[in-house]
Amino acid sequence: MLRNKEAGLRPQLESCMVQTGLLINVIRSLTTSVSEDQRELEKSRLQKGFQESEALIDKLVKSHQHDVEECLDSFRDVSTRISACRERIHNVRNALHTCKTHLECRRDDLKKLWLENSLQKHICEIMAQLDELKEAPSKIDTLMNQGNYTDAAKITSTSRDLLNGRLSKIEGLCQLRTMIRETSERLSEKIVDQIVDILVVDPFEHHMFDLVQAMPEQRVLESEQCSRLHDKAKLSRSHEPVEARLRLAVAALSELGGGSVDMDRVMSLSRAQIDKQVAASVSLMRIRATIDENLAGDQTHLTQLVQMIVCQLESSRTAHKVLEKICEESPSSTKIMKLYWEGAQNAVEALVSDHLDITPLAAKEPIDSKKPLFRFDATAFASGTSTTDPSLQVIAVVTSANWRIVEMLQSPLVVCRPSAFNIVPMFPWLRKLMDSIEKETAESPCQLRRFSDYKIHFSENFSRRFVHSFVMELFVERVKAGLADRIENALRRSDNTRPRTSVNSKVLPSCERVLELCQEVHGLIVSMDLYADRFAALWLLVLTDYNKNVTDMYERTTKSLSEIDGVASRRKISAAWAADEDISRLLMSLPNWLMAATEATPSTPSVPNFESEKDIRQRNERESEILIGNLATQKKIERAELLTDISDVRSLAALHESLRWFACEVRRLINSLPQHVKTNLRGCMVQVRFKDGQITDNEPVLDAMEDCISRLDSISDTCLLMLHLELRVHCFFHLLPLARPRNVSVHEELDAEVIELGRDLQSFHQLLSSILSQPKLRYIFDGLGHLCAAIFIHSSQHMPRLSEAGKKRVCRNIWGVQQRLSQITSRREAELDRARAFFELLAHEPDHLLAQLPDRRSQFTPVEMGHLVALSVRSHPTLSSQHGALEQRLAQLSSLLKQPV
Repeated sequence: MLRNKEAGLRPQLESCMVQTGLLINVIRSLTTSVSEDQRELEKSRLQKGFQESEALIDKLVKSHQHDVEECLDSFRDVSTRISACRERIHNVRNALHTCKTHLECRRDDLKKLWLENSLQKHICEIMAQLDELKEAPSKIDTLMNQGNYTDAAKITSTSRDLLNGRLSKIEGLCQLRTMIRETSERLSEKIVDQIVDILVVDPFEHHMFDLVQAMPEQRVLESEQCSRLHDKAKLSRSHEPVEARLRLAVAALSELGGGSVDMDRVMSLSRAQIDKQVAASVSLMRIRATIDENLAGDQTHLTQLVQMIVCQLESSRTAHKVLEKICEESPSSTKIMKLYWEGAQNAVEALVSDHLDITPLAAKEPIDSKKPLFRFDATAFASGTSTTDPSLQVIAVVTSANWRIVEMLQSPLVVCRPSAFNIVPMFPWLRKLMDSIEKETAESPCQLRRFSDYKIHFSENFSRRFVHSFVMELFVERVKAGLADRIENALRRSDNTRPRTSVNSKVLPSCERVLELCQEVHGLIVSMDLYADRFAALWLLVLTDYNKNVTDMYERTTKSLSEIDGVASRRKISAAWAADEDISRLLMSLPNWLMAATEATPSTPSVPNFESEKDIRQRNERESEILIGNLATQKKIERAELLTDISDVRSLAALHESLRWFACEVRRLINSLPQHVKTNLRGCMVQVRFKDGQITDNEPVLDAMEDCISRLDSISDTCLLMLHLELRVHCFFHLLPLARPRNVSVHEELDAEVIELGRDLQSFHQLLSSILSQPKLRYIFDGLGHLCAAIFIHSSQHMPRLSEAGKKRVCRNIWGVQQRLSQITSRREAELDRARAFFELLAHEPDHLLAQLPDRRSQFTPVEMGHLVALSVRSHPTLSSQHGALEQRLAQLSSLLKQPV
């Protein structure tokens, strides 16, 4: 309603405001006007306006009489209420003034009472805290026994803060303060021990439990260590995660340390505990393998031990990684993993050192400086360390003495006899550990792998560079020295030219022993492929030395002994021919050589024999032509130019088979190398310096090894070719003299040379059949009949004349050779029938012979027919002395042969 009233009054008020404005203007004009008339005018206007305003006000009052009365009533009510409030406020102010007066009177008394109350309360609090401090040690011990280190740490920290804080000036608490400090130290040790148990002991013993559970119960009961582990394994172990357990322990330790954790102390104890656990693992493995002072283990136990320790360290690494993650959330700056790997590597280095014979080579035995070292030292890659330096020899002697003293004072527990070769079974696991360390620490190479120049005396940092230093300097030297001794023993033994009689009678024992060395080096390369280049170089040196030994053996076998008068020795004819490039290349191009040389092996299939009779005859003719062209023209073949010692023949045959087998086996070993090893070796360049000063070109080590194997293959082929040629030289040696005039007994069926040739052929066959395979035996003996026939026919041109008895004797000799060859080859040897038919034609007169020869064109060549006619004329009693008789008949033969068939 009020809003409606206000809306009705608003236009009237606006009109009043307009009039009021006019009134103000009139008043302003009265005060500022100078003219009297003007003022009067304005005055009248003002009066008029006043009257209008009065009338308007009266009108408004009358029209709003009710509202005005209500406003006045409201005003009176509000005024009355305000007056009452003023009265009450006045009364409150008076009361407050009275209270203030009273408080001012009692202020000193109240202050004194408040101070007394505060003092009493403080004393009560101190007494309560003292009671808690007295009970704190027992509470802490109880919580420690319960394993509640977190609450114990809180109580210890609170008690220590009280004693060092508000109660620090109380002199009577010295004993309690000492008790709390000792309890705090014991609690800190307990927490650190728990952390170390979680980090090291539990991971190590977890793997030991498996080993103990696999042992016989009786053996477990006999050992205190095994019994303890067995009982501990039966207890219910906490299934709480490692991270949760470590967080509680670290939090408790942080509480004790006032917010900081002494990780250096934890890691120091961790490293010490790793050493103890490694020693415990060694002791447990000795118990499992029943190793004592009288019974030593083997490398199998060592491999199992290293494998277990690497697995233990890996489990411990996982726990340390969790600890590092927890500590990253705290301000601690300790590099936990770095310290862990340092301790782990030191423990592994100590373990490996105990199982390796790391006494330097120079400290073992003094070496005669006048005696030349094995030829391995002549290689380009050989180590520069030498024992000829006096200073090094002195150090070596001192080191050796100290080493013996240390061995007397402390004998470390080992699972097998210390040996440098123990690095081989350990290396794969050590490599796995080194790879894990380098991946974890981003440090390559790690201290286990890092290389340092090794001196004969040990530096204090030697253990930090152990594995690489040991392998590169000590182990390689040991292997090299061992190979040197063993290959020298293998090649210098008295039976090194005799084949075995057990497994493989065709292979020389020396060859098998050298192959065993190659297999050992191959095993080293596969097991320790990081050092494949070093071991491959040693392998190359073994092959090089064996190659030289084989070459020397071949040279000794194929040279005649020196004459008494000092004439230089000569090579055997067969050896000289085998060494002649033209002759050997020509003979090796014949099909029979290809079939013998490509005899079926594990890697090469056999070549099938597709030779026809015509092919066989053609290659026999070609070979006979070559041999006759070289040997039949010699004045005389000396016996010294033949292989007459049957042991030399055996040596050549055994050498051929041995080298062929050896080359095949070595190639198989090389091919079986892992692909990444072969790739690395192809990039490894090697240069070999021989004792005579000759130096090979730089070439990949695999190529150098293949060159050595190829040279052995070449010697093997040469031995086979020489045996092939030697029998043929024997044929020439025994059959050519039959063409010379000599006195023979008519009572003898065969000439002595034929009999001796038969014995030689039989001896060769009997010996070679026990060594060579049938294809190679056929290669040596096939074609001998054709050659002997060719020798008989060719030698006819050197016969001055033949009597009837002589003709028969030649035929008997041919028959004797044929019989012996047939017994050996189990074939008729029809070529000798041709030779006998050749000499049987001499029974005809020369003219009658000429008439028959055109029909023998398929059997004899024109040259052979010419020899036959010439011998027939020389043997004729009349024509032999007749001038021109031979030329006439040769001309007739030529004209007859020109006539068409």
